[in-house]
Amino acid sequence: MMQIKEFISPKQFLFLIYVFCIGSAILAVPATLLETNRQNAWFCGVLAIGFALLIVAVLLWLIQRYPQQTFIQIAKKALGPYAGTCISLIYIFFMFIQSTFSLRDISTFMTTQIVPETLPTWIHALVLLAVIYGGYLGIEVVARTAEIFLPWIVVPFLLLIVLNIPQMKIDRLYPFFEFSMGDLVLGTTYFLGNPFMELIFILMITPHIKGGKKVKRMFVIGTVASGLTITIAVAACILALGANIASMHSYPVYLLGKMISLGATIQHVEVLVAIIWMLSIFFKVVIVFYAIQLSIVQLCNLRVRNFLSFPLGLIITGVAYYIIPNTAYFNYFEKYYCPFYLFVLSVCFPSLFIALSYIKKNKAAKGDRSQQT
Repeated sequence: MMQIKEFISPKQFLFLIYVFCIGSAILAVPATLLETNRQNAWFCGVLAIGFALLIVAVLLWLIQRYPQQTFIQIAKKALGPYAGTCISLIYIFFMFIQSTFSLRDISTFMTTQIVPETLPTWIHALVLLAVIYGGYLGIEVVARTAEIFLPWIVVPFLLLIVLNIPQMKIDRLYPFFEFSMGDLVLGTTYFLGNPFMELIFILMITPHIKGGKKVKRMFVIGTVASGLTITIAVAACILALGANIASMHSYPVYLLGKMISLGATIQHVEVLVAIIWMLSIFFKVVIVFYAIQLSIVQLCNLRVRNFLSFPLGLIITGVAYYIIPNTAYFNYFEKYYCPFYLFVLSVCFPSLFIALSYIKKNKAAKGDRSQQT
């Protein structure tokens, strides 16, 4: 079995959590929240952050019960080799689907907003080349790269918000709390699904962290910081554009960049949004890509993983083009179905593994006591 030779610091783990969560969500989530909850969309963000902390608590509990093990190893240990292998295949399948969805997000955004005459397959291929190389170099190099590029994500985001302050009007938030319970639940579950329930895939890299005592704090800080970033982006869309205008656009955060106008020199700096999004979603795809590689290696008891990089990248590139017939179908699936599948993966199965660990521990304790008596 492959030995762990790559290590990341707790601070680098925090950065990976942050870029993983805002990748794709920073553009996709505001549109759905504004469409369903209009001027109260920001409240879904607040609720989602609260529930996300409960999901993180379950994942941290699982890490505590099975220290220094990836999710694939946990599944095999908790359920045995046969059932554990079946569950592991389900997780690998969903990680594969997640990587194709993220790749399709990139091509849809680029072909509708920036380079409309470019074929999506070319965009898939170019992004996957960088992802394959990142996956080949390993999680340690990816974490160091995220540490270097984090200011390139945070500073453009701060500029995007600050430069839009002149267009913001507080009365666009009124009336407060005028929404239906169904829309509130729909918006919150969508935000939870993308990105917080996907954090289960991060458990494939947690054994690489040096200084395990800080994992809990970094996990929580990364989750809250990314949730606040997306919620602030939603609130900025409402304040600067108004809920009605913002809800009519597929990428309202990108529209924020187009709204910036300071004199004749600083105008239409939507490239800031493109920088934030391209960098963050690249890191999300490369983390999931690495997790798929490592999952296959651990499931098949292989010694190396790099030989998987190129064939896996080719398969993802092709599937990303054909798996989604159109954007409307993709948005409908992500809004109404995806959160429930992810709930099973991120809450139900981890809770089952925790319960099984306690049952096995109690049985072992009873066995020891009966031998002593």
